[in-house]
Amino acid sequence: MKRDLDRLMKENGVNAIIAVGSANNDPIMYYFLNGVNVSGWYIKKYKYPAYIIHSSIEREEAIKTGLKRIIFDEYNVRKIYNKYKDRLKANAILIKAILDDFKIKGRIAVYGNSPLSVGYNMLKQLKRVNKKIEILYEPEKNMIMRARMTKSEEEVNRIKKVRDGVVTAFNNTIKWVNQMKVKDGLIYKEKNKKLLIGDLKENISTELFKNGFINSGGLIVAQARDAGVPHNSGRDNESVKLGKTIVFDIFPQEIGGGYYFDFTRTICFGFAPQNIKKQYEHVKEAQDVAFDSLRIGRRTVEVEKAVCRYFEKNGHSTFLSNPKTQIGYCHSLGHGLGLNVHESPTFGLLKTNLDRLEKGMVFTIEPGVYYPDKGYGIRLEDVIYLDKTGKFVNLTNYPRKLVV
Repeated sequence: MKRDLDRLMKENGVNAIIAVGSANNDPIMYYFLNGVNVSGWYIKKYKYPAYIIHSSIEREEAIKTGLKRIIFDEYNVRKIYNKYKDRLKANAILIKAILDDFKIKGRIAVYGNSPLSVGYNMLKQLKRVNKKIEILYEPEKNMIMRARMTKSEEEVNRIKKVRDGVVTAFNNTIKWVNQMKVKDGLIYKEKNKKLLIGDLKENISTELFKNGFINSGGLIVAQARDAGVPHNSGRDNESVKLGKTIVFDIFPQEIGGGYYFDFTRTICFGFAPQNIKKQYEHVKEAQDVAFDSLRIGRRTVEVEKAVCRYFEKNGHSTFLSNPKTQIGYCHSLGHGLGLNVHESPTFGLLKTNLDRLEKGMVFTIEPGVYYPDKGYGIRLEDVIYLDKTGKFVNLTNYPRKLVV
């Protein structure tokens, strides 16, 4: 959480954080600027309140951040940029002036959403003009990723609001389809017009938008063979058929940037073949195995292994015994959720994955089995919150029902 920043700075020997950019295209800046759509530079000195340095035209928006404020003009910005033709060098000179003003030296952590070459060259220039600083080297999870791994009550409430929008959109879409006619195993939205996968996507997207959410990262509605490839988004021009698995993976975000939810259900309209019912039970039971394995302090890789062992016991290939498999259970169990749809903590079997379950985490549990050549795929995804008492709370809490 944000309140952990000073602790994380102390652990890393960091005297200050500086972040450059805008809240509307960078989750880290959104986090620092409390969701206010303003461009600027965020400065936080160890054990001191954070500042935003901003242009005069954004002075009233900057107030909404709740941070202390400085207008760029106080640093003679025009003079600096008129003097140095190299924009990156000018940026470095300006940053040095700000750091000197704040009496910051030693190790600093720098964040921003610049292209790699731009960021690299700007930091190179900064090191040239300011010999008093050292740039923090963060090879794995940076400090901000670690702070964001745990969520405040306010953040969890915002995630829940997105959840409510997803559930409403999904329920309304199913109700809409249930009013349609069926002929020869196909669903018709009008007399001579078949219901298409693209129609399902459009209806879900419209329902989400009406409630203040947007599919900024896309949407998966994949049927039969396409459902058998985990991130196949589905073919919009394909007719919706009875008795075929359809994976609905819905992961919208608050309009204007902000928090995500991630929801997956697999359904069959009308009926499900016996083999599909059997495989669906395997996925449900695998999810229950994961739920039963959740413990504060447990490594996420151990939860992953428990699910792999369950699937292998029931005849499905997994990464545990076949790291190259593309069928069976062939993706990781889950991921953190927040200002990114995929963030820390991570699951998966990599040796470098040292994440442990902590109070305040919000993450998905989403096992599945995938057999494109057999014409089906099944995934179930719920979002779990580890509350301040250490209790595991299922934020999704939506029925796992195959046939509708």
